[in-house]
Parts: sequence; C-alpha cells; structure tokens
Amino acid sequence: MKVRPRCSVCLLQRAFNEIQLATDDPLLQFQVLQAVINLFAEEFNENAISAVLGTKRDRIIRKMTNCPDPYKELKHKSNELALKLSRPLEQSLNAEKDPYKRFRSATLAAIVGNILEFDIIEHSIDLENVDYLKDLLLEAEHDLAIDHIREIYTLVQSVNQVLFLTDNAGEIIFDKFLIMELLNLGSHVLVAVKGSPALNDATWEDAEFAGLITLSQKNSNLNIITTGSDHVGLYYAEISEHFHYALEHSKMIIAKGMGYYETLPESSLQKPIAHLFRTKCSAVAQDVGVQLGQNVALLRSNTR
Repeated sequence: MKVRPRCSVCLLQRAFNEIQLATDDPLLQFQVLQAVINLFAEEFNENAISAVLGTKRDRIIRKMTNCPDPYKELKHKSNELALKLSRPLEQSLNAEKDPYKRFRSATLAAIVGNILEFDIIEHSIDLENVDYLKDLLLEAEHDLAIDHIREIYTLVQSVNQVLFLTDNAGEIIFDKFLIMELLNLGSHVLVAVKGSPALNDATWEDAEFAGLITLSQKNSNLNIITTGSDHVGLYYAEISEHFHYALEHSKMIIAKGMGYYETLPESSLQKPIAHLFRTKCSAVAQDVGVQLGQNVALLRSNTR
C-alpha cells in the first residue's frame, strides 16, 4: 500500500512522540527531528510505503538517542492491561462449547486487541481506562465492518498449517486465545514476533509474557520464531532465512495489524492471507473500504 498525502502528518507526529520517549534532552530532540525531516524530504513521495519510511525513521531515532526500545514502558503497561482483561475473556471462551462460536469470539478479541498501539494521529488509547477496552470487546461484533471469519474458520480446517504474524505488545495476549483455537482445530501453528524492538510491536519477551513460549514447550504443534528484523510489516530484503522459509512454505497466513496489511499485498506470496486489524488511520480505512475505528477480518485469496 502506497502512502497518501495525509500520511506525512502522522509519520512526522509519530517521530516527534517517539523522540520524546527516547530522550528528554531538548537539543538532541531537535537534532534527531532534523534528521527525520531530512529523511522525509528525500524519500516521501507518491511511491513510498509508510511501513518502510516508518522503519527508517525509527532506526534514526533509536541510533541517535542511543535508546534501543523507546516504547519499552508502554509495551509493559499494555501487557499488564491485556493480562488483566484476559482472565474473564478466558472464562467466557472456556464456557462456550460450540467450536465456531468460540473461534469467532477469539478472533474478535484478537482484532480488538489491535487498538493497543500508540502515536497514530487519528487513534488514541488510554492505558489507565480499562473500561474503554472492555466496551470495545463487548462492541466487537457491532464494529465488525468486514466479516470473513466463517471463511477463515473453514480454511483453517482445510489447510491445517498456519503462520501467525503478531503485531503489538499487549495485543499478543489476546492473540493467544485465537492461537489456542487454531491448535484446537488441529492446526500446526508457527507464530512470528519481531526480531528486535520496532515501535511497540511484540518481540520474544512479549511472547514469553503472554505464555506462548511455555505453551509451545507443551504443545509440539506450536512453534515461536522471529522475523529476524525490526522492520514494520514485511520487508523481504531483511527477514531471516528461517522466517523466509516459513513464509514460503506455510499454507495460509493470519496477519495482525495495519503494517502487514500495508506490506503483504505488495508481496508475491501466492497463498490465502487473513488480515485481522482495527482501522486506526483513515488512509488504511479508505484503502480497505471501511470507516475509521472499525474491525476488519479480511480474507485475501492471493492465488492465481
């Protein structure tokens, strides 16, 4: 997905917010912001991809501030909030005996978890407001603008092999419920987290916090890997050999978040991709054909 003119505002605003998280030195903040503006001046054009520009921006910020993980504290808070909300959700899912209804509820929870993202100009999240996230979970069906969940459920049963691409910290705790439903349906599941910090994306540490590492040690049908990169979304030139093999040989992909929506359609993968996310910016919402602030479960066939 190519950038839209309004993406310029969000890319720069996110840079400013991230720089503030990375350093409280005003002079250094100014210098880093200048470097980011120079990057945009050189590379922001109608053919740019926001995930690529955003990754270059973030690398400049981390390098110049010597802060390897500006979102570390926010990721920790996101994980704690999601864990608190996950307990009643787990009880509700365990009480549901119908496999499809349980799968649907787990999918909706995973989509709602996608709101745990920061510094997007048209989206805000208050980690102190637990009720807000509770309400979104209750309203998940109402907010579902694209509903391919039944098709995704049917496809999962036929392929029995899924590559699950995670997005944010905190969100990964809600993802765990969907991953467990995939396992219940007999799927072999390969879960990928980022190889190193990228915005507030989930890394190995977050997979540990979510209990996925422990679960993989108990269930041979579950494996956890990293992309081998800190790139937002997917960028073939930087992924590890192991992750490249997983991409090429998986039967289907479940991709969380807008970053993968922006970059996976640009790839040559010829396999079904289920995109699960919340529309948090109008550029992505317009591209997918829904309103801002809606839930999306979109299945792309991506086959010839």
